[in-house]
Amino acid sequence: MSEQPLTIWEAEGSKEQAAAVRRLITGKTPVKEVRTREVRGGDSARYVNTYYMTREISLITGLRWKSECLQEKFRPDETNPVEVGAFMKVTIWDNDGREYSHTSWGSKDVARYSKDDPTSKARYKKGEIIALFDDLKAAYSDGIKKCLSYFGIANDIYGGKDLDYFGEEADAGDTPTQTANMNTSTEAANAFMKYIGDKHVLPSRACEILGISSLSEVTDWRDAYNKIKAAVEK
Repeated sequence: MSEQPLTIWEAEGSKEQAAAVRRLITGKTPVKEVRTREVRGGDSARYVNTYYMTREISLITGLRWKSECLQEKFRPDETNPVEVGAFMKVTIWDNDGREYSHTSWGSKDVARYSKDDPTSKARYKKGEIIALFDDLKAAYSDGIKKCLSYFGIANDIYGGKDLDYFGEEADAGDTPTQTANMNTSTEAANAFMKYIGDKHVLPSRACEILGISSLSEVTDWRDAYNKIKAAVEK
């Protein structure tokens, strides 16, 4: 593999492309893109959807990337699978045509009907596979996302880094007025609510810490976030 640095595609005047590059360099995924789901064992994990990650790599490389499946697996076998896997490869190109690739497995549990469905034309039975190809597509997506995380896309989320809830609210060079407006924006409010939700802080407890009777009284969400964080993460 070439040791020369990757030349990022430049699109003059593209604020979205510049923002994607900044997110890659700083390693900060916007809070609004982060979701939480249950995983095996009853735990929960953060993730971002495939659309966000593929859009980021498309912006950063100027659409110079592709994915391919190198291998599929079925556990325990293809006749009655409970889990499907896809060994994916993602390749990107720089301005000079040099290739950079990562590979990774993606997986998906096979979804089955939980009960008989005599009302449908097919009369599905409990335990029958709902849509194996959809499960395979999900495994493909899982593998693609893992490969993209190796390139740095949403690596903070999949690498277990603490979520920077207000990381995208202020940008270098913003005026005090711009920063103040960001701290009172809907996105700032959503970031605050996501933080207290992740930390299992009830709104009533948050109000108690902030010394207010209702969260509608908050005038600066970043300031409120800092106060709650100082109280619950001592």
